[in-house]
Amino acid sequence: MSAQTQATVGKATESACWCCGRATSEDALIRLGNHPEVGICVNCVHFLGRRARDYQATVMRQRLRGTAESIRAQVMARGWHDHPTFGPALRWINRHLPW
Repeated sequence: MSAQTQATVGKATESACWCCGRATSEDALIRLGNHPEVGICVNCVHFLGRRARDYQATVMRQRLRGTAESIRAQVMARGWHDHPTFGPALRWINRHLPW
């Protein structure tokens, strides 16, 4: 009977990561503040951090691209790209933008 008790105690101290499902000791899991039932292992925390940074960078790139396209549309609508003084510079910028 003591073997069954020890097995039960051993299982109680190990939980599964909610991200990868790997069995991990309770001490190695990070609990979310408002959701203590969610436990994530350290490897998954690093992975999720990288994903969050990538997502934020993508959102920022999209905003910058949208702003640049808006400025480009305004320049084109006003015909500034045909101006003899600064038109060549604007066309050069347009050719060399990464988007």
